[in-house]
Amino acid sequence: MSEEKVQDTAQELTAKSQNTSGTDNRDSELLHEVMQKKERLNSAMERVDTIQAKYDALQKKVSDETESRKMKELEAKGDYDKIMADMTSKLEASEKKSKAWDEYESSRRTALLEKLPEEDRTIYDGLTLAKLDAHVDRISSKPNPANVDNSKPTETGGYATYAEWAALDPKGYEKANTPQTSGKIKIGYGN
Repeated sequence: MSEEKVQDTAQELTAKSQNTSGTDNRDSELLHEVMQKKERLNSAMERVDTIQAKYDALQKKVSDETESRKMKELEAKGDYDKIMADMTSKLEASEKKSKAWDEYESSRRTALLEKLPEEDRTIYDGLTLAKLDAHVDRISSKPNPANVDNSKPTETGGYATYAEWAALDPKGYEKANTPQTSGKIKIGYGN
């Protein structure tokens, strides 16, 4: 009988380990499948990005060629006035953008320099806007130290009254008011 129980127990343990290993195998297969799909997705995303970059480059090239062809046709016809008007409008638009950028950069630089101490402004004035911005962010992001009460503790151990102190912190009250531990050692005998 005892041999049968041992065999039954051994068979149960073997069956359980097979179920567990079967579950582990299934989990590892699922994990492997998910990882393969993730790799394919990443590969597809990279291809899409590459194709989009090529498409953008081709679109810019086509637009440049169209512009160039249009200019050549106008030159062939002798419409130099039209060419000059187009170039002038492009130049004005570019100058407008340039002026807006210069104004933004100047106002941003002034605002950033105002955040610095007066003696440091001349040092950082020559930095590029990006470097100045990063430096000011780093300086201003330093946390201020927490306010700490540096006052001396009161006679009542920080409590409003001796009674409150004795009620809320009896060990601390007893220690502070015992002559041998409080620093108030009595010299002599008697009272």
